[in-house]
Amino acid sequence: MGLLAKGKGLGALFWARWKGASPTIFFYLVQFLLVMWLFGADYAMVMAGTTTLFQIRRREPNRLGDYLSMSVMSMLLCVLAFAACQNGLLCALLNFSLLFVIVIWKCSQFTPKGHLGYAMTFVFLELRPITPEQLPNQLAAVAFCCLLLTVALIVNARAADITADPSGQITRSLARLADLLDGLAGGGDDRAAARELYELARTFHRQGYDRRHLLNLPDRQKRFYHLFALLFQRASYLVADGAAWQDAKNIPAFPRAMHTLAQVVRQLQSAWEPAARQRLAARIRQLLDHTDLPQSRLRIFYRSVLHTLLLLCRESLHTQHDHFFSRVPWRAVWSDLRQRLSPARFEFRFALRLGVVMLVSATVSYLWDFEHTYWFPLHAFLLLQPSYEESAQRMVTRPIGTAIGCLLVHLAYPLLPGMAGIFLFSIIMVSLMYCCTPGSWVQPIFSTSFALTMATLTIQTYEAIWLRLFYLAMAVALVLVVNTFLLPNRREHQFRRNFQELYRLQAYYWQVIRRSLRQPVDPALFSELLSQFHMVYHEAAQYTDHEPPGQAALHRRQLVILWNMFSELEQTEGLIQSDAVTQQEQAALDRVAAALGPCVCPPTDLSGVPLEELPRGELGYVVRRYVENARTLTQA
Repeated sequence: MGLLAKGKGLGALFWARWKGASPTIFFYLVQFLLVMWLFGADYAMVMAGTTTLFQIRRREPNRLGDYLSMSVMSMLLCVLAFAACQNGLLCALLNFSLLFVIVIWKCSQFTPKGHLGYAMTFVFLELRPITPEQLPNQLAAVAFCCLLLTVALIVNARAADITADPSGQITRSLARLADLLDGLAGGGDDRAAARELYELARTFHRQGYDRRHLLNLPDRQKRFYHLFALLFQRASYLVADGAAWQDAKNIPAFPRAMHTLAQVVRQLQSAWEPAARQRLAARIRQLLDHTDLPQSRLRIFYRSVLHTLLLLCRESLHTQHDHFFSRVPWRAVWSDLRQRLSPARFEFRFALRLGVVMLVSATVSYLWDFEHTYWFPLHAFLLLQPSYEESAQRMVTRPIGTAIGCLLVHLAYPLLPGMAGIFLFSIIMVSLMYCCTPGSWVQPIFSTSFALTMATLTIQTYEAIWLRLFYLAMAVALVLVVNTFLLPNRREHQFRRNFQELYRLQAYYWQVIRRSLRQPVDPALFSELLSQFHMVYHEAAQYTDHEPPGQAALHRRQLVILWNMFSELEQTEGLIQSDAVTQQEQAALDRVAAALGPCVCPPTDLSGVPLEELPRGELGYVVRRYVENARTLTQA
């Protein structure tokens, strides 16, 4: 019975994996057959990049600009891959610089493997050098695969009901927020609501962050996503703060305030036309002018949510398109680039390691005139991962899977009935490969079986097996050295850097608050800060799940305090933006912010902060809570 149940479980798991991977498998097989028929086996490497892009993008909403970007970039990377095969100097230069730029551009702690589609396109295309006479054919093959990719993504989006138009998501999210607010007013499940609000906020943070442009071009849709993230974030701040939440629920006006917010959210949900949003904005301003709540976190929460809803009333709830030609904000581009090129940043550390690994392996492959040397950079590229621990795991699982794959080919190859059998076996192996989890020991079994079977078309089976194992050993040695000695991204060290980044963002926010007291500040800046804070916060919180219980409890407490402090920074800026800060309070806040900034990165003695200058009121209440939390953090 036990074996039967286990067999059924494995069967169900395989079916689930097959079902999930079937669109990718079908797309690859269609490409494989058409490219082989139209262009020939010499251009088989073209399919690797577009298949990876399909895997990455098939669950995401894609716009016309995304399809154009993928096509143009694939064509450009094809030309650069050809250039990298022309001489050793170009090979070394392009493998380092191009992969470095791709990682800096596409990767973040939200998407640590965002580089994969474009990087794999370049790497795989340069692995099989072509002659200048073959370049037009290769470009045609890339263009053809990009056309197939576009069609496949459109068909997949229709079948899975994935749309780039945010209207449906907006409607569902606002309806859910209103239901949660009504539920909380009636004594609903606080913890469940806090988790759901946090996940909704994180979803919009990620969607906004995914719309980053290399040149920081204006993007109204990104601003819209950030505003929605802010709306859900402010709701989750109060619910997640245990003591403040209990105090808020004890206020007699609590149910009425929550029901009012829910009602306004539902009105925003149905206010699709500008006239309806103008009427709603007038009602929100009236509610802000007549807030009948005592000084408390509830009052600040109530007003901050209303203020965010007021900002959303000024936005179109339909898909927003920016002008094709926009002025590049070079100052912001340079500032963003300087931050990304810091050795403390995740992207820079990984970009440098990947660039060095590919510089060495691809140059050796180019200069060493031997059979199938391209397996060396191929293995090195797949072994090197953003985190040290994941690379270390692959340096164990990949050799195991490769050895098993070699044994499988050794046993199966003599039984294959000619060329048709070889191609059928290869298709089965690559299909099973897409069903496996990347990084597991199982996936290399099938990828190795596919690669070796195709290699036997030009060399002997035994020679192919030994070469595969030899180049894998070289790749393991190279990645091990680079991962150990060149800015390794160990999770423990990254966790410490994440804490430092959370402190730095707090100090920087105080600088921005001081600036906003003197002149208008683009709200997109606050959105980016909020998004970056919660991206880093989420990764740090995930790491604590793998720590010993005592240490995890301490770090979670510190993270919650930092969460509360950032929420109070948000509320402070919200008061400034809604003109709720008097002239007297502005002068006092400027002096307090000037003193607080240096004291929170890292947390130090706060005795010199002139809190007594702040008058009593909403602003004083928020800033004093911030200082109390900062002192608690220092003690912790």
